[in-house]
Amino acid sequence: MKSFVKTAVYKIMRNIRFKTGLAIIALLFCIRANSQNKIFFNIDNYENDTLIIGNYILDKQLVQDTLFANEEDQFVLQDSLHEGVYLVLTLPDNQFLQFLVNNDEPEFTMHFDYADKSNIRFEGSEDNTAFQYFVDFINEKRPLSDSLRVQISNSNETDIDVSGIQERLALLNAQLKAVQDSLIEVNPDFLSTIMIKANKEIVMPEFEATEDGRLAQYYYFKKHYFDYIDLKDPRALRSPFYFHRVNYYVDKLTPKSPDSIAQSIDSLLHWMGEDSEAYKYYLSHFLNSYAQTKIVGLDAVYVHIVDNYYGKGKAPWVEEENMLKILDRAAKLRPVLLGEIGEDVQVFQKDGTPVSISDIDYKYLVLLFWAPDCGHCKKSMPDFVDFNERYKDLGIKTFAICTKYRDKVKGCWESVEEKNMSGFINGADEFNRSNFKLKYYVDSTPKVYILDKDRKIIMKNIGGNQLDAVFEQILSREEKAASSNPEK
Repeated sequence: MKSFVKTAVYKIMRNIRFKTGLAIIALLFCIRANSQNKIFFNIDNYENDTLIIGNYILDKQLVQDTLFANEEDQFVLQDSLHEGVYLVLTLPDNQFLQFLVNNDEPEFTMHFDYADKSNIRFEGSEDNTAFQYFVDFINEKRPLSDSLRVQISNSNETDIDVSGIQERLALLNAQLKAVQDSLIEVNPDFLSTIMIKANKEIVMPEFEATEDGRLAQYYYFKKHYFDYIDLKDPRALRSPFYFHRVNYYVDKLTPKSPDSIAQSIDSLLHWMGEDSEAYKYYLSHFLNSYAQTKIVGLDAVYVHIVDNYYGKGKAPWVEEENMLKILDRAAKLRPVLLGEIGEDVQVFQKDGTPVSISDIDYKYLVLLFWAPDCGHCKKSMPDFVDFNERYKDLGIKTFAICTKYRDKVKGCWESVEEKNMSGFINGADEFNRSNFKLKYYVDSTPKVYILDKDRKIIMKNIGGNQLDAVFEQILSREEKAASSNPEK
């Protein structure tokens, strides 16, 4: 082990970071590990009798075990562990160090000093020794790398010649590549190798400095983004880098449109494979993320996931009761996604006259579902009233439907007067004949949909204070479209 470490050439990595924190949550899945592990922790100058062991999964750090010192002031972790990256958390400073669990090395010892955690040693684990060497190398070279980068960054203000500085930085970069390549070549199956490979930079070819060239560069980078990561490997799943890579792919490398995000998620799940642990964790993760999204329109991603995975039997671990809830929510969302044609709704005005969406002559319709006892409605109604007064002459109308039934409808009409809503087209459905809550998935109030003249849903789930900004964009796009097609 020491021989190849001594012969490795040095290099600094440009963007390696270990960003973590400790959070305690319940495990999503319980899958037994394969072998029994026994890990000893010898900590000098540590007076506390308790040690916390954690592990990574997705973006969480979970508590694996709580250890208590034995008579020799040694801590022993004896359990069946999944392979992956683990944390040892000291008290009371709540600082942690990382170690690797490789089931080819089920028993080993970790040594460090509580007062100075910079010197970590392992006995019985070449995998941990290799990775610790890599981390120590990074920590040793980072200050110089950071200093050189600052000097290059500041050169624009000082006009100094940075060619020598760039050469020194290039040498550091070359040294790190040699270290990475050496560790990967000597121990290709180590868990440490997975970690080291994940931090390798993608080698980019030259692209023209044009718009087409930049677009080609983006596609190349996205295509090769996972060149050094096996998304099916459960060891990678239980590491600090896996989630951040997957998350970056979806959140940063993918355009913020439902179709693009759905396509990226499909690709990731395909690469993970239906039989992998990663597939199970991430299918659930994506479902929960887009079930809770606050970004208008991205509920379509939730519906896509349900339709293409949960609804097709590709999540067999979900219990029937929960599956029915998931399918039901998607069924309610599907008719009111952006771009869908909203259903017609007929309700009744105060004098009993029926009024429906199709009866209203409008250019754009703000369809507002509200309730007289709704605190958010009370707070935001002045914004809706003000907007309606300023925009009604532009063909933009507000159709306000009170969500109360039977004897509570009286309160709707009283609130219309109190809240100065007489400028709206107001309606209620005393006997719930229109079924508007199901047609427009009114699960809370106020609930807003903006419909165009063809009743297509072009915006939804916004507040009264956002209407101005939204319609500025809508009318601006309409104006641009008209100017580019003057004949229309």
